[in-house]
Amino acid sequence: MVREARSEDFACAAELLNVVWPHRVGSERGLRHTAEVAPSIAHRRYWAAEDGGKLVGWATAAIEHQSAARPGFLEVSVAPDARNAGVGTALLDRCEAHLTELGVATVLAATTPDEASRRRAAARGFRHTSTTRISGVDPRTVEPETVRPPGVDLRPLASLDPHQVYELDAEAMRDVPGEVATDDVSYDQWFEDYWRHPDTDLEASVAAVVDGRAVSFSHLRVGSGGRAVTDMTGTLRAYRGRGLALLVKRATLVNAAERGVRLVSTENDETNRPMLAVNEKLGYRPIGSTLLWSRP
Repeated sequence: MVREARSEDFACAAELLNVVWPHRVGSERGLRHTAEVAPSIAHRRYWAAEDGGKLVGWATAAIEHQSAARPGFLEVSVAPDARNAGVGTALLDRCEAHLTELGVATVLAATTPDEASRRRAAARGFRHTSTTRISGVDPRTVEPETVRPPGVDLRPLASLDPHQVYELDAEAMRDVPGEVATDDVSYDQWFEDYWRHPDTDLEASVAAVVDGRAVSFSHLRVGSGGRAVTDMTGTLRAYRGRGLALLVKRATLVNAAERGVRLVSTENDETNRPMLAVNEKLGYRPIGSTLLWSRP
């Protein structure tokens, strides 16, 4: 049975998503928070599929409100033991009907790299546009920095004015390779989506501050089971090429290790050579990938 999701579904949905997407770092409270703070312009909806009272599928579709292009996006996840029984098709039908009703011109989707997911996306008219590399490192193997550029202070995000971090993040995100630019996020929405996200560790996340201004930062979300993810690392354009991204990411990883984290993952477009180089210097190694798709 496929139906609109209910509040009581979110705990099981978080567990299911962590199985389907094995490198995902997310909690039930984080999933609920994302749903609760989605703006009305996103028209975000969720669906659940159940079999014998057990949640076996989860899907969501919405307008990407963080992009001025306003594409639609969908994500469908089905438990491994419930596949090839029409669950994914039923959920996809709900998502696509919703986006059609909204009149979006472009629909984005992400899948795992397995052949079955590729075939299903292609059959629905999607084309593969890019690949995101998932890399991981044990932060306990990362040594603290020994040399810091003069005039650079490292501070936890929790000690900074969030408006500064918002401005830094907004500029950095415009230069991140990807299918759709994240170029239309208001401060209030950013504050809810990132700063107040319950999995964000503002004390462990680190910024480089020069003359009282945050110029580079690395943002950490901590999950369960000794896992975390560096969600975003970015530097203002005028301060790039000075090793600041490496500096703040290193400090964030050291903080993660102090919190008992054993694996920190990160995701980067495979064409993002500068950030991939930073990751490699810190000991990150490829552990998986996600395929991004677009229609038309």
